[in-house]
Amino acid sequence: MNTEESTAFIREKIKERPINKRKLFRRTVLTAVLAIVFGGVACLSFLVLEPFFSARIAQEEPQIITFPALDDEIRPEDLYADDQEIVAAQEQVVAESIQASIEASEQDRINAAVASAISRMQLDKSDAGELYHSLKQVATEASRSLVLVRCATTADVFVGGTIERSGEKPGLIVADNGVEMLILTYTSILEDGSELSVTWKDGHESPATCKMADEDTGLCVLSVPKRFLESGTQAQIAPAPLGSSASRSLTGTPVIATGSPAGIYASLCYGMIVSEKLPVDRIDKALKVYATDIYGGGESAGFLLNYTGQVIGMIYPEPVAGVDENRIIAYSITELKRLIEHLVNGTPIPYAGIHGASITGDIAEILHMTEGACVLGTEMGSPAMTAGLQSGDIIVSCANSPVESWDAFAQILSEQSPGDELSLEIRRQGPAELLSLQLTIPISEVTQ
Repeated sequence: MNTEESTAFIREKIKERPINKRKLFRRTVLTAVLAIVFGGVACLSFLVLEPFFSARIAQEEPQIITFPALDDEIRPEDLYADDQEIVAAQEQVVAESIQASIEASEQDRINAAVASAISRMQLDKSDAGELYHSLKQVATEASRSLVLVRCATTADVFVGGTIERSGEKPGLIVADNGVEMLILTYTSILEDGSELSVTWKDGHESPATCKMADEDTGLCVLSVPKRFLESGTQAQIAPAPLGSSASRSLTGTPVIATGSPAGIYASLCYGMIVSEKLPVDRIDKALKVYATDIYGGGESAGFLLNYTGQVIGMIYPEPVAGVDENRIIAYSITELKRLIEHLVNGTPIPYAGIHGASITGDIAEILHMTEGACVLGTEMGSPAMTAGLQSGDIIVSCANSPVESWDAFAQILSEQSPGDELSLEIRRQGPAELLSLQLTIPISEVTQ
């Protein structure tokens, strides 16, 4: 057989497999469904996690808030002067007396003219109306800083089921750190499991959280992220200006009580300070309160304004011995400023655990005691007790600086940080004489 005859050709034709349209349809539908599910999960994850990451990555860092002393505030160290200051003050008095005598005749003529004008002035009811209208304008402007704080809790009832309870307190916008609006209010609004909210001047409501609380004073600061506020709301609110309550005499000063002075939110009262600088016993603090002639009752809460709209007091949540319990009593704002700084910045409050009072001037002479900060007691297990400080000890020096009052020592203490050590020189009554002792107190942190 020749080669040509033996050659065989194999021809193969590849035939395409028919498309299974039903199976293709099922796969297409499954792919579309999975794409929708994936997209929904991605969208939901973004909405949930975006605020979390934005707050930590994209948001600017909050500013540190401080409340500097005003020009007319008297600091504890300002109450005492050295010899040179005394001589300078005496020379100033002499100079002012000479100048006053020169100007006396001219001033007498001015006073006579003013008295004559006043005697001819006729006041009627419209003048009284104008006066109260001007006070209302001050309060209305100050209401930009006023908010209503609500808490809602769900509690079980005896017959089964649950019931929602709510509480209300006024709050004051005290700071804007660029990230949050910070609101000063009362710790009595805080309850376990409660949901906090803030109602602003324009009626809008925002959820809030407690940034920091101080159970010793009954005050706390709430936080509301600014990104949750509408632009219209932000345009109508502003932090309150904190004034000075450290002038030499506030007795007889007119004030406006706002918030809930009558136990009802947005109530408004006018009155006068009738007594001032009443000390209240608080741990490591030299706080003062003053009483007004405004009747409020047990549910009073809120803030006191002077006639320029500055906040000079926060209504005190407890009765004070010797003061009519129905009269409104207020914390003096100047002594609170350092504490408010800790609360709005979320920084630890230094803790030594000391109760004290001032022994100065005539009191020291009458009691035959050394001037300084008298220890009334120490908290059980506190750093002060552990260091050996006792009731009746008088602190005369702190960190090698003289201490002439409890106010001065409390100021030094408020400027410490947890972990610091405070060296004290004290006087303690021994069997026959006063003993001089050195102690070191390790400063810790107030636990919430």
